[in-house]
Amino acid sequence: MFCPKCGKQIPDEAKFCPGCGNKVQIPGGIGQQTKKPDGNVKQAKKPDGNVQQTRKPDGDVKQMMTPETGHQQPQNTRKAGNKNRVITIILTIILVILILAAVGLGVYYLGTLGKMPNMLPGEETDNREEEPDEEEQEEEEDPEEGDEAADEAGDDGPASEAPAEEAAEEQGVVSDTNEVIAETILYNIPKSVYSYQFDEDLGNAKTVVRTVGDSMPEISEDLEVKYVPGMDGKAVYLDGTYGILLSDVRKIGTSYTVAFWMKADDLQDWSPFIHIGHDLLDSENRARLWLGQKTDSVSVAPIISSESRRTADSFEIRPGNSAPNSIDPGVWYHIAFTVDGSRQGSRKGSVLGTLYVAGRYICEGDIVPDMMNTDNFEVYLGINCWDALYPVAFDDVKIWDQVLDGSQIQELYNAYE
Repeated sequence: MFCPKCGKQIPDEAKFCPGCGNKVQIPGGIGQQTKKPDGNVKQAKKPDGNVQQTRKPDGDVKQMMTPETGHQQPQNTRKAGNKNRVITIILTIILVILILAAVGLGVYYLGTLGKMPNMLPGEETDNREEEPDEEEQEEEEDPEEGDEAADEAGDDGPASEAPAEEAAEEQGVVSDTNEVIAETILYNIPKSVYSYQFDEDLGNAKTVVRTVGDSMPEISEDLEVKYVPGMDGKAVYLDGTYGILLSDVRKIGTSYTVAFWMKADDLQDWSPFIHIGHDLLDSENRARLWLGQKTDSVSVAPIISSESRRTADSFEIRPGNSAPNSIDPGVWYHIAFTVDGSRQGSRKGSVLGTLYVAGRYICEGDIVPDMMNTDNFEVYLGINCWDALYPVAFDDVKIWDQVLDGSQIQELYNAYE
């Protein structure tokens, strides 16, 4: 006999199950059915009336009626759970693959946008060729025009490309902020306000002559301007019959720098290099700044002279004995001078001026202020209202509205070597 509760075999004479301690019912009771251990089915009715059916350990199925609910509970539930987990893992792998594919497509799309800077996200491209309008079709259908264009282009490609290349070569190196000398940008020197290259062209400059002794130079457009080899390209050559007016130079301010190259074939006493001023023939209002050659036995060259008749001030800057005592004919000289309106000179009513020759500091001294801080001054090269004209060449005249220091003047000079 077997225990209806735990199924353990109970000796015939036992009153309680040796396995679970359940009280044994009288053999042959109601609903009691057993089969030998080697049988396939064993049924026993529990005390609560439910039926328990089991299969031998070597069978496939074991079912029992639970005492709590009375429902059958299959033992192969674990197998079903394992199958569900496998399906879940497969679905997860598929989902991960789809996500990675989506990320890859996104990266490719962003990379495509990076190669198309003119396209905004969301814009669609139309890869269809645009249909030419009627005028374009007529141009394409005209074989004669096509032949003419081919002849103009020649073997070197389209005719429009050659002029563009030539224009680029002619333009050369340019800078909006720094001075450029001999195709080199001088990063320590700001761009000049006025610049005259005189490379086969006067630019905004004018030729002027003086018809009588003491008189204002007058513009003469009938003169044939001459050019000679200069320090950077060509230089304008004055043959002793005319001078140059820098006609577009206007109010600069209280501080400025003027630099230029010059080569004189012959020099005389008081030969003018550059002359700046207004009301030059008015004995009461004249103001001028003159840089030129002084060749007597006492003075040295060059010198800077300035005067203001209104304030009765007159100053000169003369080099010392250690400076060059002459400007030799037939030699190119780089001359520069600065006027610092923020620094008072040695005398009241003056400002500080400094002279440089060949990039080297020569001397400093007093200059009349505000020479280029008015609206009515003129700037002349190789001519003034009084002194004799002389044969001289000028090249690369530049004017700044600020003071360049000694190192900048030296760098400017060195740029031509």
